[in-house]
Amino acid sequence: MTKRKENGEVAVDANKKNKKEQSPEETKSTKESFTKKSNFSKETTPTDSKKFTKHANGKNKAAELNQKPEDWNEFKKKKKELKLKRKQNKTGFDGGDVERNKLINELHVLLKGQDHYPKFVLAHDTSRIVQWLLKYSSDIVKNQISQELIPVSLEMMQSKYGIFCVKRLLKYGNQETRSAIINKMYGHAVKLSSHSLSAPVFEYAYSTWATTQQKQHLTQEFFGEMYKKSKDNEIKHLRDIFKQSPDLKSATLGATKANLCRIIDKGLLDSGLVQTVLAQYLVECSSEDRAELITQLVPHIVVISNSKDGARAAMQCIWHGTNKDRKVAMKNIKEHAVELSKHSSGHCTVITLLDAADDTVLLHKIVLSEILKGARDLAENEWGRKVLLWLVAPTDTRCFHPVFVKELDAGRKSSNLKKDPETRRKEILEHSIDTLLNLVAEEPEFWMKNSSLAYEMLAIVKSGKGDGLKKALDSIVKVIVNPDWKIKSNEQEIAGVEEPGLHMVLKKLFKLDQNSETCDFSFGSCLIDALSEETLEKWLGLNRGCFLLVAAYENSSTSVQENIKSRLKTHKKLLKKQDCAGSKILLKKMKE
Repeated sequence: MTKRKENGEVAVDANKKNKKEQSPEETKSTKESFTKKSNFSKETTPTDSKKFTKHANGKNKAAELNQKPEDWNEFKKKKKELKLKRKQNKTGFDGGDVERNKLINELHVLLKGQDHYPKFVLAHDTSRIVQWLLKYSSDIVKNQISQELIPVSLEMMQSKYGIFCVKRLLKYGNQETRSAIINKMYGHAVKLSSHSLSAPVFEYAYSTWATTQQKQHLTQEFFGEMYKKSKDNEIKHLRDIFKQSPDLKSATLGATKANLCRIIDKGLLDSGLVQTVLAQYLVECSSEDRAELITQLVPHIVVISNSKDGARAAMQCIWHGTNKDRKVAMKNIKEHAVELSKHSSGHCTVITLLDAADDTVLLHKIVLSEILKGARDLAENEWGRKVLLWLVAPTDTRCFHPVFVKELDAGRKSSNLKKDPETRRKEILEHSIDTLLNLVAEEPEFWMKNSSLAYEMLAIVKSGKGDGLKKALDSIVKVIVNPDWKIKSNEQEIAGVEEPGLHMVLKKLFKLDQNSETCDFSFGSCLIDALSEETLEKWLGLNRGCFLLVAAYENSSTSVQENIKSRLKTHKKLLKKQDCAGSKILLKKMKE
């Protein structure tokens, strides 16, 4: 056992010494010493107590500091000193920070002002030294190094080793350094985007550190040579050029297409800037140029779907591509279907494909089957949930933003699709509903563990029918009627029927009975038949539990209503004792 003194020295406990090396007298002395320490609270004097506190470890001092302080500033000061002292006692403290800072300053003095830094960043071994300096040096040293490297930043971005130093400059430099580096890229946006080494670093600078205005200026360079040297703050979209100068439309589109083809040929499409230009160009170009570009883009549809603008470009490829193009898109999406569906932008591409593919048999074979295999995983994801909802409730503005629905409608109308949208959606539903109902029937607890999953389950049940629907409803009922069914809400466990979101879903399930096409079964009848006396009593003691029974009564057939009344008669006294609104309404229903 070891313990640290205040001066940082380590004292070795006598108990740790080898017993064979101790004499009988030493052993006896050691035992007596240990006994005295163990009986300290009983036998020590006030003076001894002070000495013990002085030589005790940090725990006793922390206990003293944890007492309610009279002066908070003094308390914080002591805590800070204690923390520093502990840190200093650790091996290597002085040799870590202090020695490193000393080495950094000495090395910087040797390298600065002699053109060593611009040479160092281009070599594989010395570039690591510069990276280390940029990470650990002080702000003053970083700024001095940055001033020497900014003038050669373009050369660094096209160097195998210099690119790492550019990343460090962007990551650890201040805002002025980042802005200066990005400004150095002006006039070279197309060149940097089409270079295999510089493209990833240029994308990092553009997406992470560039301001909105800098992004606009860099985007303009794709529209023609005239924007490489001069920038226009009014041009935020490709179409803005045509508004100012209609005569320039043909030349501008030609230059933009040439720049895009140069990058597509090299497969460097994982860029937010390139994807923004693509989305703008595909909307403004001629149908012939669009068709030519789409054929080149569809093999890369997964890559270009990783940003908002890229997903819009992918959607244009699906709408305006040929059946062959859509087939190529399906094959490329297949192995990435689940991950793409879970992406904040990629899910739009998947939904567009589901909404626009005429060959639903091929769609099911290639893409839809993969989505259904990963349905459980998608259901727990915010964006994956949208893809599943489109299978059972397409264009429902309660599930999808109206702007997105209108965008899909407009794109579909401008496309070359032949099949009626309703026919396509019906065929997709037939391919997927049985699988989704089986998932609900097999794992009802999963779908009822929070309101988000429950709303998705509601949409699935709403679209179901037949034996699959009955199995799903029976499974849901088994979860609900369990008297021990509880849900975690705001880090607390509450009864499932008391959770607001789940309560609304259950009420909507009862409303489905009004539109039921069959009289063989309904959610209300399944629930009342399975409801035990224990669960019924618990519900009657809860306001929301009473309202669920009201919803069951109001939306069920006459036979179910009579069944509910007869079940409630034995609990009439309990209802009268309750002072909640739900119990009062139930009493009124019993008198009807």
